[in-house]
Amino acid sequence: MRLWWLLGPGIAIAAAAPATRPALVVHVGNDPAALHRFEAWLGCPVDGVGVYGGQADWADWSGSIGYELGLWRAAHRRLYWSIPLIPEGASLADAARGDFDRRYAAAAAAIAAGTPGTAPILIRTGWEFNTPYMPWAAAGHEAAFVGAWRHFVGAFRHASPRFRFEWTPNLGGDEDPARAYPGDGVVDVIGMDAYYNTRWDSTDAARAWRHNVERRYGLAWLERFAAAHRKPTAYSEWGVMADGAGPYVAAAAAWFAGHRTVYQAYWDSDSTFPGKLSTGRLPHAGAAYRAAFGRCRGVSQAQSVRPERSRRAGAPCASTSLSTNGWRVRSAGVDSSADHRRSSRQRAPGATIAAR
Repeated sequence: MRLWWLLGPGIAIAAAAPATRPALVVHVGNDPAALHRFEAWLGCPVDGVGVYGGQADWADWSGSIGYELGLWRAAHRRLYWSIPLIPEGASLADAARGDFDRRYAAAAAAIAAGTPGTAPILIRTGWEFNTPYMPWAAAGHEAAFVGAWRHFVGAFRHASPRFRFEWTPNLGGDEDPARAYPGDGVVDVIGMDAYYNTRWDSTDAARAWRHNVERRYGLAWLERFAAAHRKPTAYSEWGVMADGAGPYVAAAAAWFAGHRTVYQAYWDSDSTFPGKLSTGRLPHAGAAYRAAFGRCRGVSQAQSVRPERSRRAGAPCASTSLSTNGWRVRSAGVDSSADHRRSSRQRAPGATIAAR
């Protein structure tokens, strides 16, 4: 079964119904070799790679686009882009006035030209806006955030009709993320960044999971909000840091599969959050992840891919790609792996808007 959401005149996307597994995405930093190691460890290729634009300044912001395109070209995996709404030192007010539209347009043109084919290209921008750590923090500046978002989307859409846009609050917090919702006409997917951080979450993994589902502005809130706006969901960053997290991983897998989730992206990195599983540092948590996500369609673990095969375009693991799972369209150079380092993964409890 597929559910169609209108994106505009004559265009729609199909969001995966609960029976369809979400696309399996991973962030491994700016290291294609780490992707090959992850796929070999998992036992099958992933559907896509999470990549990040730079945000140190405008030179970093612009230069990182070509860098990422070149870095991942030979990997033959779909790129799931996180592009900063503005870099450090820029203002939301200026963005909302359209001062950066030419920069947005140039980035959009580069990505469209560097992404062969006709499949949709997912872009998330302004993520974790409900924390004070991002240059685009929205608290007290919601109107400017919304205006900046609309200019960003307008510039990208003008460059190519292939772009789709994800709005991504951080898990929890005291401020209602809906205050900074840019509107259904400029949002295609509603996502969330949701980490299991035992520095302030319960060390009881099952209890921590229930809390993150039921808490204010938690996972249940996200699904209700998305349903009210007739949007599919995504879990664009998630990770665990404790070896006892197996029950949390299993519950997350069931949650993703049981909702209209387009994709879920695991943070297999120790940059800004110690979530790397593929090295075996967290063997029990890693085993839980492999049990949940390592079963390729029609491929047993004994037949799973080897690293050299994963370097070429191959059959996806948990689902098909954006163009065949949740995103079928019909007509009717700077290392930026830690650019968003001051995010929810590092936050001390009780210290921010989104305190646990």
